[in-house]
Amino acid sequence: MTDVFGDKTKINKYETDEEAPCIVACPIRQDARDYVQLIARGRFSEAMQVVAERNALPSACGRICTHPCETECRRNSIDKPIAIAWLKRFLADGYFHETTQDTYLQAEIKYPEKIAIIGAGPAGLAAAKDLSLLGYQCTIFETHSGPGGMLRMGVPTYRLPRDFLDKDINFIKNLGVEIKYNTTVGKDISFSDLKNKGYEITFIAVGLPVTRRLPIEGTDLDGVQDAITFLKSANCHDNAKVGNNVLVIGGGAVAMDCARTALRLGPKEVHIACLESRSEMPTSDYEIEETLQEKAILHTSVGPKRIVGKNGNVTGLETLKVKSVFDRQGRFNPTFHEDSESTLNADTIILAIGQASDLSFLEGQEKIQITRGGTIAVDADTLSTDMPGVFAGGDIVLGRGTLTMGLGHGKKAALSIHNYLRKSSEADYKFRDVKPIDELSEKETRIDKIKKEERDEMPSLDPDTRVGNFDEVELGFTEEIAVREAMRCMNCGNGASVSPEICIACLTCVRVCPFEIPKIKEDENFAYIDNDCQSCGMCVVECPAKAIEFKGPYEDMGKARLDEVFKEAGSTEPLIINFYCGYNLDLALSSEKLPENIKQINLLSIGKLSPRLILEAFEKGADGVLITSCDDSCHFGDSCNTWAGQRTKTAMDFLSSIGIEKERIKCHTLSTKDGDGLLQTANQLIEEIRNLNN
Repeated sequence: MTDVFGDKTKINKYETDEEAPCIVACPIRQDARDYVQLIARGRFSEAMQVVAERNALPSACGRICTHPCETECRRNSIDKPIAIAWLKRFLADGYFHETTQDTYLQAEIKYPEKIAIIGAGPAGLAAAKDLSLLGYQCTIFETHSGPGGMLRMGVPTYRLPRDFLDKDINFIKNLGVEIKYNTTVGKDISFSDLKNKGYEITFIAVGLPVTRRLPIEGTDLDGVQDAITFLKSANCHDNAKVGNNVLVIGGGAVAMDCARTALRLGPKEVHIACLESRSEMPTSDYEIEETLQEKAILHTSVGPKRIVGKNGNVTGLETLKVKSVFDRQGRFNPTFHEDSESTLNADTIILAIGQASDLSFLEGQEKIQITRGGTIAVDADTLSTDMPGVFAGGDIVLGRGTLTMGLGHGKKAALSIHNYLRKSSEADYKFRDVKPIDELSEKETRIDKIKKEERDEMPSLDPDTRVGNFDEVELGFTEEIAVREAMRCMNCGNGASVSPEICIACLTCVRVCPFEIPKIKEDENFAYIDNDCQSCGMCVVECPAKAIEFKGPYEDMGKARLDEVFKEAGSTEPLIINFYCGYNLDLALSSEKLPENIKQINLLSIGKLSPRLILEAFEKGADGVLITSCDDSCHFGDSCNTWAGQRTKTAMDFLSSIGIEKERIKCHTLSTKDGDGLLQTANQLIEEIRNLNN
């Protein structure tokens, strides 16, 4: 269940210095492309296993990840990126326990060294998971009464319900990780005592637990709160309070969380004031839009001058109009327009302008270097500090990171600690130095042939309804939505590849590719297929020299499923094998029962159906074959129907040549208005074969 060293065999069959941009962009090098491809094939448990091997907190990540993978998705140049994070959530919600239940056992302790981890946030939990699976006994020292760090204290339950966070963390605890709650290092136990109690290694992952204060007048007035205290009151103690007019100062994700949380506490109005323009705000446009939909009022390009009050209570914020937020070198250095003062009225002000560290527990530990920004200085490759046996990671090193950055640091630290203790040099293959695959080539590839397909958006509660409670806003993908969305993936970097030693330069691949991707250069005598390959399978099937195959490990062109069918098949006669295009969701997800004589094999593109596989079905004992293609609604357009016709004719001709009735094969095009046409065709084929057998 873990992939600490980045299993090389699960990437593809070829050494390469390029990788799909979605994978390269991810701080944990999550195999996004691969789990999305498995979802598209309906292989959900396998897809969840791919996620869980790299991701310590899949349920949380599927909900609140900032998904840099989607920013880099090559589908952006066609329409919109794949909903990679939401697809991860689909898997974690429905298949995490099923996939991991056989590993809910304490991991074997192989090594004598004990490891102390300070902080049960993402970095600490990720390190504990991998170290446990490597064979180490880990103890996490956590200041608060529950695990998760800011995921529990700071992220509102309408974004991350605690049941799902607990599901992630319980898997880690069940590996044998001990978490000592309400235990503050520096108060309940000194940093030096960790060594005295037998901990060979210490990993510091304390995060940034303090809200930065504004150096302006009025911050001590009643009604002024800091973001972390406010969110913790709402999320952990259910005792957060606000007045009628709330003003949140800040433009980041925490500010949006504060505003949306305040809205659920019943004020008349919630305002947000930030230095940045809308395009400069340090959070995603999606989070801003969600906040505005709930009727928060946004004031951009205004800076706080002073907080004003009366009789010790806050009454508002005096602001200045912002001239610029950053200087010419791109450094944060706000400037303001003179004589531009105005006041925003408020009886509650929440400061959400960033977070800072609290490293008081390291007082006297001079070998651990602290930066000017209050973070811990570490070796960038190993995350080791200058003190032997002490490592650090997560926000306390990054300054301001994301969930996946914290998970990535935990993963990197675990392997570094293992190498330090074992005096080894193991490497995580997934973190090797690779470059992202180039954008789709408009000159070399028929991009116009790549079908535009609408991205599925997340079903959500109505804004007017959701502000009355803390229920989860995003409802999750159904199986149908998840499969349809996953089918938009272009399988970047895992398409077809030509073996130069076998290729005979016959131009067949050049001729059959609907996207004009295969090329033969003037000075070479073999074909080349670049990373724009759309994985339709046509060239793989049609190559007379069998010099082309798919790079990825998950594509076997239907062979494995055909073997499974005959293992499962009973004594029902006649036995019909139905090869169908998986891009037709009406069939792929149909709950309608076909006759028990029909055994189905889903192919993600009928272009992958080889005449050899059809004949193999007969060799294994099939009495007939039904090939079901799509109409032009298919991912590959009308090509699906054309390919099905070609495969059917080739197989018919061969059967006739060896004395087998060609009527044992039928082709049916399943349209969006098909009704019960497929069922009629199937029953007709069954009757015809019964007549042929008599």
